Amino acid sequence: MGDNNASCRICGQFVLQVPGWTSIVPSYWSMRATWRPEHEFFHGPLHFSCLTGWEHLEPFQKELKEILTGRGREITVEVGSAEHTVSQPGLYFSELLYANEECSIHRNTSYDEWLVLTAKGPWFTLRPKHLKALTEGRPVRDGGDGERIVLPADPAPGIETAALPDLLDSLGVRSRYPGVVELGEAVFEFWGYYPRKRILEYGVTADLPLPDSVVDFLAEYARRYEPTSFEEFDEFEDDDDM
Repeated sequence: MGDNNASCRICGQFVLQVPGWTSIVPSYWSMRATWRPEHEFFHGPLHFSCLTGWEHLEPFQKELKEILTGRGREITVEVGSAEHTVSQPGLYFSELLYANEECSIHRNTSYDEWLVLTAKGPWFTLRPKHLKALTEGRPVRDGGDGERIVLPADPAPGIETAALPDLLDSLGVRSRYPGVVELGEAVFEFWGYYPRKRILEYGVTADLPLPDSVVDFLAEYARRYEPTSFEEFDEFEDDDDM
């Protein structure tokens, strides 16, 4: 496991956040590492390629699903010889819409958001704009939000105009992002670099590698679902008028 906040908690290598290929387990989720003898908490960034095929994938997914689809619970953890009760949040993706051997789709019971859990490990959160893309036969594209991260070393010259594959190569982690370039045009946007502390500010937009069964189901589902959040529904309608 890596020692800093930008290292994959499975392989230990640097994680450049790319939608659909990485994620972060926040510390406030209080996710238990039940596969470890002391059941300490698991949190931090990870590559989805590392998660797939990981020897602890099954217990990881069990804990993850409890948090993502749950409504919160109290869990007991042992620290030293004493037991402590911890409140673990739930993210309310509680309504199961669809499931097969490769994935399941869950709807949030409070907001118009959907969760895709895959049997291989990766998970994706979708919003109305993503479902709209599916109804139009377009790939689901995500990202563009700002990221701020400390690089393990100074980047190669020309980072201001670098393409994503070149940046991943220079960081020595391109193999952790299989298919990111081939699936669709993944765009790296340079926002700023501060060499004294090696801080990179950037954004990445990429097509999400959703299973075909998810694309097929949600493309049809998006035409008939009734919105939970009227604010999100108005956003969906405004997009239609453009």
